[in-house]
Amino acid sequence: MTRCLLLLLAPFLLVSSSAAFAFTGSRPITHHVFKSKSCRRTTVSETGSTAKLYPALNNVASPLSTTTLGASSIAAVARSTLTAVFSQLRKHAKILILLLTTTVLFAKRSNPQTLLWPGTETDQDCDAPLPNGGYGCPFIGFNFMGGQKNYGPFYKLFELGQKFGKIYRLYGFGMPIVSVSGKENVRSLLSYEFKEGGVGTNLGGFENLGKVFGDKALLYENDAKHHAKLRKLAGQAMTPGAIGAALPSIQELANQQIDKVLKADTITMERVFNDFTLDIAWKQILGLELKEEDVPEFRKQVQTWIKCVFDPILLLPFRIPGLMTITKTGRARSFIVSKIEDKLDTLDRDGPDSSSLSKMYFAEDDDGSKLTREEVIHNACLLIFAGSETSASTLTVASLFLGLHPVAECGEEFTRDTLDKSVYLDAVIKETLRIKPAATGEMRLIDDTIVVDGKQIPKNWYGLYNNMQTHFNDPKTFKEDGSHMDGRKGFQPERWFDDATKPAEWMPFGEGGRRCLGERLGMAEMKVFLGMMARKIDRYDLVNVHDNDSITWTTNTVMARPADGTEIRATAADTTAAVEYMI
Repeated sequence: MTRCLLLLLAPFLLVSSSAAFAFTGSRPITHHVFKSKSCRRTTVSETGSTAKLYPALNNVASPLSTTTLGASSIAAVARSTLTAVFSQLRKHAKILILLLTTTVLFAKRSNPQTLLWPGTETDQDCDAPLPNGGYGCPFIGFNFMGGQKNYGPFYKLFELGQKFGKIYRLYGFGMPIVSVSGKENVRSLLSYEFKEGGVGTNLGGFENLGKVFGDKALLYENDAKHHAKLRKLAGQAMTPGAIGAALPSIQELANQQIDKVLKADTITMERVFNDFTLDIAWKQILGLELKEEDVPEFRKQVQTWIKCVFDPILLLPFRIPGLMTITKTGRARSFIVSKIEDKLDTLDRDGPDSSSLSKMYFAEDDDGSKLTREEVIHNACLLIFAGSETSASTLTVASLFLGLHPVAECGEEFTRDTLDKSVYLDAVIKETLRIKPAATGEMRLIDDTIVVDGKQIPKNWYGLYNNMQTHFNDPKTFKEDGSHMDGRKGFQPERWFDDATKPAEWMPFGEGGRRCLGERLGMAEMKVFLGMMARKIDRYDLVNVHDNDSITWTTNTVMARPADGTEIRATAADTTAAVEYMI
């Protein structure tokens, strides 16, 4: 209670004390030294600037214009400070009384903690306790997306997990959250999905982020029946047959980018993989026919839109006027939607084609119903996000790890059958995603209090499943010094070939009924590119990371990426050499 009162009084005390101290601490004050036989005395002359800055306190300031330092001076300053404080209190008396009354009444009926961290009420009817944890800065909480250069983004989640364990509470961006890790705990959390009084995604609850990201995608549908329909129809674009049909196009785009790698003296692989995955987005996912000069603009707009998840202004609790025209992310979203709209008009006119968008648009349920135009657009955007950001990040990290741990196995022409048999490529990608996965899955809003591993997650809190901490604590790979999560010491693709060493808790694509729909497409993109690299590049050297160098990571990306973007110098291979698969 005392802390709450002090919090309310702080602005008044700060203003008044600042005014009082300005009499002796402002820059225009000059010092004069007078000497006599008996003493050395210092006086302070005030130039009048303070009076200009604080006209309401002129009468208080004037007695101090020439003050002798000593006991009388201290007393004068104290009187002036008290006078200023009470002046401020009298001036705002009505507001202050209202605030104090509200505070007292609220404190009597609830935990005073909820004044500083709104929404953190505990369910008193639930016997299970809240998990341990901390709330951070009042009203705001932790910036749990923030990273560190030696770790990557979302470092705060990892740090809190190391301190408080597998399940812990935190406060982030004004939201009470419980972080859940461990595959069984995550499954327990997600078992409440699509049930009355259970848990659900809530992007639509964010006025601006939902509009910019797309809240009609299947990831944000909480009605079990309609979600199943969305997943079935949108999933027509992600079937094994659909991915197999897309492989020639994906391989052609990979070849184009690898040729650029071989022509350059040095090149940043992050840029290569961004271009590769974004080209798949416009060519395969959307089926657009862009002119060469229009491709850079498409890439730019999609990358701007993807950054929306890190734009704090989109978390404001009210709709931003002109959201889709004023903000950069809003304009980028409008650009992408306009391209999709144009393509849908073309499909209406010309009929189906081989694009993922077409397969979604013309997919029919058993009763003949289809996705609405809006649902098609939102799910297409979700596929672009998942297929570009996550794949490009993983490929960038994989190219770094392979540069530190060169391997000889490779792939050739890709069909659905050979891709399925590329077990070493599969292991490289899985091991990369084990060490550097997306840190979290989509947060779930708790509709009614639930209990996970003996800890309550109260109603109206958020449950966040923590991929990184789950991977860190996997008993099959865990090492006390954390080296199992280090790109130099812990990267061991061969661990995936033996059940005794194969990770037991691996979930980079999520869990439950909302597991990533684009998983097959993402794995196909990554396996094709890495296989073509191994076939066409004899070797490559890392330009900025050497034997004993520490690896520096980005801190403000959705997934961790090397800070230098994995800059390499590549040497072409003799492509007539025999191709070896490790099956």
